[in-house]
Amino acid sequence: MKASPSPTKTRELVIQTLYQKTISGDSNTKVLKELKQTQKGLNTEKVSKIVKDIKTLEQKFLDTISKFSNIPTSRIGEIELSILYLALYEISESKLDKPIIINEAIKLAKKFGQNSSHKFINAVLDQAIKNN
Repeated sequence: MKASPSPTKTRELVIQTLYQKTISGDSNTKVLKELKQTQKGLNTEKVSKIVKDIKTLEQKFLDTISKFSNIPTSRIGEIELSILYLALYEISESKLDKPIIINEAIKLAKKFGQNSSHKFINAVLDQAIKNN
């Protein structure tokens, strides 16, 4: 039986999959198939579901990011966009407390993003929650 990844590992896999999809231009199907291959010991169903759901909500999330960012979305790094997509997905689709979602997004930004991207992500998510 395959192990289920922790919530933290699930988030990391989601942003890595979204990032890979963005930079490669590959389809969801292709990147999710590659994810299954590289994570043979893990149950990746939850990651697949989140990535597919984010694809259907992507335009809504882009509009939200555009509304609360002083940087055009075309200039936001792919990893930062991936983190924002995941956080906005969790805000709209999960019952998690908003501060937890923001905190997790900041942790991901510090781990994978550029030096001050966690501040940018915090600011955008804070505004998105306040104006929701």
